[in-house]
Amino acid sequence: MKQAREQGQVMVEFAIILVMCTLFVVALLVLFYYFTEYGERLLDLVGIDCP
Repeated sequence: MKQAREQGQVMVEFAIILVMCTLFVVALLVLFYYFTEYGERLLDLVGIDCP
């Protein structure tokens, strides 16, 4: 019984890590898309004008 419970816990942890990694990759892709789409405008908004 203990073997099955440990194997179930491993599967749950694996599923959680898989979902977290997928969300991380999707967030990076969204940021990359917006940065390439509005890159110059974002740099103008965030950047500091040095004299």
